[in-house]
Amino acid sequence: MKGRGIKKTRDWMIVRWMLILRPAIVTATLGMAIITLPQDVINKTPIAIIVLGTYLLTLLYWLSHYMLGTSRPLLAIQISFDIFLITVIIVTINYAAGGYDASFVGFYFLSIMCASLFFRRLYTFFFSLLAIVFFLSSVFVICPFLDPFFIAEDTRNSIILQTFMFSALIIAVGFFSSYFAERVIKKDTALISALKLLKRARLDTTDILQCMTNGLIAVDSSGSIMYMNRAAKRILQIGNAIIEGKRYNGIFGKCSGELVKIIEHGLREPIQPSEMEITISPPKGDPLPIGLTLVTLYDTDGSSRGIIVNFKDLTEKNKLLEMIRQSDRMAAIGELSAAIAHEIKNPLASICSAVELLSESVDTSDPHNIKLMKIIEKESARLQLISADFLQFARIQTPHIQMVDIGAIIEDVLVLIENDPRNTETVIVRNLVNGGTVALFDPDHLKQILINLIINSLENLAGTGEIELAIEDGEYPENEYVRLVVSDTGTGFPKEALGHMFEPFFSTKKEGTGLGLAIVRKMVISNNGRVFAQNRVNGGAEVALDLPLKGAD
Repeated sequence: MKGRGIKKTRDWMIVRWMLILRPAIVTATLGMAIITLPQDVINKTPIAIIVLGTYLLTLLYWLSHYMLGTSRPLLAIQISFDIFLITVIIVTINYAAGGYDASFVGFYFLSIMCASLFFRRLYTFFFSLLAIVFFLSSVFVICPFLDPFFIAEDTRNSIILQTFMFSALIIAVGFFSSYFAERVIKKDTALISALKLLKRARLDTTDILQCMTNGLIAVDSSGSIMYMNRAAKRILQIGNAIIEGKRYNGIFGKCSGELVKIIEHGLREPIQPSEMEITISPPKGDPLPIGLTLVTLYDTDGSSRGIIVNFKDLTEKNKLLEMIRQSDRMAAIGELSAAIAHEIKNPLASICSAVELLSESVDTSDPHNIKLMKIIEKESARLQLISADFLQFARIQTPHIQMVDIGAIIEDVLVLIENDPRNTETVIVRNLVNGGTVALFDPDHLKQILINLIINSLENLAGTGEIELAIEDGEYPENEYVRLVVSDTGTGFPKEALGHMFEPFFSTKKEGTGLGLAIVRKMVISNNGRVFAQNRVNGGAEVALDLPLKGAD
């Protein structure tokens, strides 16, 4: 279908030039005859009518091809009518001149050559025969009929010889023009096919490079950027501006002087491919770590043509590596916590029993004694809470992973915290998760995680603000995770604490044990999920939970 479309486009271009040249040639030839020949030699009125008729007929042809398309039957009719019209012109000129004139026989050649551009050799031969029949009829039938003295006895042999010579020439023009036209068409078709293959190859290569998740930049030996794919523009936050042909230091100098130095070094001398990690500073957002590899681009003669810079955003990778490192630390801390909790639990039980017995014999009339007893009871209760947190952190049960409705779990959690004293009337909790949003998770673990996160937000709001639970798009492959975000409008996390939020025993609260978010993280990881904490752009904190949609490999 595409080849047919290209052929129709080529036919229309040829027809358009034919229609432009037709009135130009007729005007140049017949107009010259009208201007140069005197009125007493030739009647100029029929010639002027022919010129005007040619204009009108050209306009009619143009409209027909434009509205109906350049079909072969229409072209055959047009060329046949042109041969008839040329015959009319020859008859008119001969009749007006009062004798044989072969000046306009060359018009037949033009029609035959035009026919060879659209039809095969056999059809071109047919149009050549048609032209010969019309030409011989005009000389030996029509003109003698109009003027009995048209062919004089002394010129008969000469006219016969000329007409047959012109007839042979018409056949020769038809043969050679069709032969060369077919050669040109074959070469044109081969060239179009080659161009299509080249375009397809370039398109395939460009599509592959544009679909890469890694950034790719090609810089020539003069320092001009030859190519940059979409991922590179996205990571460097360049946008859709056309940067091909611009200097690399003018483009990259704004976000990373280190990248400029690396490219400059790579252009000066050939380098061995090796991966390095640098940090860039895009116009918007935080600095990004990127993994970068430089490769020298060689020309066919082995000379350096430039360099190729291949890089990728390492933000998610570094987060996952940090999660793995934290998992290793937390495994060791979990064992230590279990031992500490066990060692605290038994002495603490003895202390509590001794305090109860001692309280019966202590003089309660002495305020100092009462104060000391209350301190012992309060600190014992706090030790019991710490011990319970230690045990919960160390002995998180193996999850019973199943398909859960996240929206339904959230509704259950909101009912549980409805009567929490920190959930005041000036606190608004919004659940934007629709029912039917599912994930593979332990329902009890998910409830405990959400309770911990919402209580943290309530404590951060201090009685006033908003808490929102919503599903957001995350940076992960399709159908792998669903991201649940718990955010608030509080003061947010301290910047110096962002890298330590999930570490055990790290707390920004005066009376916190530092195990709340650590327990959250351990539960999420045990369910094959991921968890991230950050501050919101508009203020407040948010914790993102990547809940898996597929089981563990």
